[in-house]
Amino acid sequence: MAVTNDVIKAISKQSGLPSFRVRAYLKGVREIIGETLRDGEKIELTGFGSFKLLKLPSRKVQTNFNGKKQTITLAATTSPDFSIAPSLQEQIRHGSAAPPEGAASQYRVSPLHTRQSEVSFIELIDKTLPKSILQFIPEHLARKFQAVPFALEDKSLYVAMTDPENEEAFIAIRKAAPNKIIKPFLTTQEDINHALDQYSGLQAELKELVESSETLETVKEKEAKVSEDEITETSPAAKIVASLLKRAVREKASDIHIEPSEEQVMVRFRIDGVLRKVLELPKQIQAAITSRIKILANLKIDETRLPQDGRIQILLEGNKVDFRISTLPTVTGEKVVARVLDHSKGVMNFDEIGLIGRSYKLLEDNVKKAHGMTLVTGPTGSGKSTTLYAIITKIKAEAINIITMEDPVEYRMPGVNQSQVNARINFSFANGLRSILRQDPDVVMVGEIRDRETADIAVNAALTGHIVLSSLHTNDSAGAIPRLLDMNIEPFLITSSLNDVVAQRLCRKICDKCSRETKIDNEILALIHQEIDKLPEPEKSEAKKKTTFFAGGGCNACGNSGYRGRIGIYEVLTMSDPVKALTLKRATTSEIAAQAAKEGLITMKQDGIIKALQGLTTIEEVWRVTKD
Repeated sequence: MAVTNDVIKAISKQSGLPSFRVRAYLKGVREIIGETLRDGEKIELTGFGSFKLLKLPSRKVQTNFNGKKQTITLAATTSPDFSIAPSLQEQIRHGSAAPPEGAASQYRVSPLHTRQSEVSFIELIDKTLPKSILQFIPEHLARKFQAVPFALEDKSLYVAMTDPENEEAFIAIRKAAPNKIIKPFLTTQEDINHALDQYSGLQAELKELVESSETLETVKEKEAKVSEDEITETSPAAKIVASLLKRAVREKASDIHIEPSEEQVMVRFRIDGVLRKVLELPKQIQAAITSRIKILANLKIDETRLPQDGRIQILLEGNKVDFRISTLPTVTGEKVVARVLDHSKGVMNFDEIGLIGRSYKLLEDNVKKAHGMTLVTGPTGSGKSTTLYAIITKIKAEAINIITMEDPVEYRMPGVNQSQVNARINFSFANGLRSILRQDPDVVMVGEIRDRETADIAVNAALTGHIVLSSLHTNDSAGAIPRLLDMNIEPFLITSSLNDVVAQRLCRKICDKCSRETKIDNEILALIHQEIDKLPEPEKSEAKKKTTFFAGGGCNACGNSGYRGRIGIYEVLTMSDPVKALTLKRATTSEIAAQAAKEGLITMKQDGIIKALQGLTTIEEVWRVTKD
């Protein structure tokens, strides 16, 4: 806060001190106040008021300027706030307090009780605001009215403003969020600017790219001969791609989808297994964005008729992050999908992936065997690789040689020999597996069994004294055996080599910040009890003791979705003698599943219900990922 010469002169006149000493004293007071506020403390001045830091989030507001309705976005700011003491407010209201004299009269002092009983100060300078909250107020409104939403609680939308008394801003915000109760907070201009930057981190770069139409036209005319400006790190296209990649990592997205349509390009992130729309790009920048990604991934930028695969690696906050790039020609242009492989996450163990109870014990017992095959099944994106890595972590030791064949290598594991397939040079799972078996391995991990050749080699490796870990695409654990039979693997080889099959899905976890009890419809409750009655003991008794279910209410931490992170639900099928007998008879999936249930198999749906009763996920999530 700056102090004018008039104020210094006035204090010098009253105190008799020279101006330079007054200036020095005021500077010292200002530094003391600043340090105290930065430490999060409050400064009370008896009879006058108190200082504290005010954080204001970014938000969007609507205005009616020159007869035109506009929406602006206000940035988040943090600044000192001064609250007038109640006794002084009372004097001001009744006119008994004399107005400030001299230069100090330029500061407007007004009570903050005219609209609300209280208006609190909020600091936003160090806060990252969820996009799901910012979207309640469009950016043009937020900028126009310097008002930014920063939190949502039930139907109350918390809005930080530089002027909480602006009636026009309130009208515009209510129209933008008609079903919300607006609760204003005071903040500083600096905080508002910080929040507005989060609105327009990409928008400013988009505007620059759209305006540079000549460069974009050059890309089209030269048919993928990209100009120097587009190749440089400072080009608009490069900035947008870099922003998307970094933002995907920070928001813990597993995939980035860049999807062209007739009029625009949509960007979506897959977060916790669900696609969320993030951005809409103008159609005219599609070629530049695609070319930039191809350059980074070492793909042929002049090949637009065939699918291509590549890889990008970036260094973000000291951690290496890989992006597996896939392009696909469509009628509206090339679609680009990037799988995010963040090596900083590390490898999880059995407890962290969600294995509990009977399933935990069965898998643990089987992976300790001296030889045999363990298969992990499930659709794409169900966490099979993570489970395979957890198994390797469980059995890894200095005395054993572990070799993997993966596509791609998602996590780097010290002490494990990891190899990656390469279709371009015909280094496939089958070819790689043959070479691995000549490397004196104890444990072999094959990323996926896709064909008969790979299955044949894996089965023979398990029969010759190796531990073999791999994945298979089936809907449940019982379906793995008929799938191997479909690959023309003889039944007697399956019964001799296969130890167990793990089937899994990933459920979104309830956000621990906003978890609360919830009620379940009677119809769904009846279905839940039917599944609980099928559970073996002691799981059935334990489940019947719990009657409460939970759900996330939505908060800043989870982007108002009620979910944060994911957890696995599992079923573990062991090759018992009756199951082996059914295998030799080439039994169907349903027959094998029925026999496993008699032996105490806990299905994925039942495991999900147990986790829902523990407050880890919701019944809706369990139903979503296990529905037939």
